[in-house]
Amino acid sequence: MKTKLGRAALAGLMSMAMTHAATAAQVVVDFEGIHASWELADGYGGLSGWEAAGGLRTQYPWALGDNLFHGWGGSLSFDAAPVVFDGLYYTYWGGDGSVGGFSLLYQGAVVHTVAVSADTQPATLYWLPSGYAGLVDEIRFVPASDGFLVDNLTYTTVASVPEPALAGQLAAGLGLLGLLVWRRSCRQPVARS
Repeated sequence: MKTKLGRAALAGLMSMAMTHAATAAQVVVDFEGIHASWELADGYGGLSGWEAAGGLRTQYPWALGDNLFHGWGGSLSFDAAPVVFDGLYYTYWGGDGSVGGFSLLYQGAVVHTVAVSADTQPATLYWLPSGYAGLVDEIRFVPASDGFLVDNLTYTTVASVPEPALAGQLAAGLGLLGLLVWRRSCRQPVARS
């Protein structure tokens, strides 16, 4: 009897753990496969806000492929939010002495900012890591007088975020299971010799 109950409990716990396990997938937005006349529509690469932030540039010599994004400022929101933003290939021109970069937001609050200066950045696209491993739902670019270039914008989706109460529910379930096993062991008759 104990063996069947133990197996059932173990199967239930494993099922619950697999149901609530977070799965992740890395997404690289490389702007390839887009025809030159196509505009970046909301939803491209799992992001929205492209049109307000800038536009597609084709056959640009610094691009990692054929295309890249040329922006002037604005925000992009992650359609599968929350995500973890890994970084992007980036450069900007700040002819008026402005500072480029971006801020990462979660639920309307800035959680991390990456600022770069035209004096210290390379003259071509370079990998600019986010430096932040927390959850975000929006990236806000710092406007630059002459714009900025972005390629291979990279983020990781998190398909399921476990609820904070999950640990309490699991502990309560294990406690009840232990109580059931204990009560059953107390009820079993003692064998006499």
